[in-house]
Amino acid sequence: MPLPSCADHPSWTTLCHGESIAEGQARGFDLDGQGQTTVFVLHWQGQWRAWHDWCPHWRTGPMAWRRDAYFSGDGQSLMCHAHGARFDPLSGACTLGPCQGQALWPVALRLDPAGWVQIDPAQGPPLPAPEAAGGFDDTDLYRPATQGDNT
Repeated sequence: MPLPSCADHPSWTTLCHGESIAEGQARGFDLDGQGQTTVFVLHWQGQWRAWHDWCPHWRTGPMAWRRDAYFSGDGQSLMCHAHGARFDPLSGACTLGPCQGQALWPVALRLDPAGWVQIDPAQGPPLPAPEAAGGFDDTDLYRPATQGDNT
């Protein structure tokens, strides 16, 4: 069954062609035009995911230590440069570091029939607001990576 076009769902945003993100790579995007990435897309083990570009530990981003450097040195985990937390690329679950039990926040993603990567940040739960210094309630942070058409 073909995916709906952007005209059918005007909230979908086309980011790039899928061929521009190689297997095992990720790429960040500045959706707000503010000079800082807000979302990143990855292609890993034949699957696609889009995540908000912030770590659940401090609810801040970006996570990459340099442009599009989201993967750990061994290429097996996503990594937050601020404190070394590691995340499973497909589930977003924190596997090492101070945010264990939490996860990255998913963004609805699909590939259109021509291979263009599209996201819809409006789908799914909104990002939680940063809390005042001194901690935050993290009970609502984990969301499985089943949002959108992860083709």
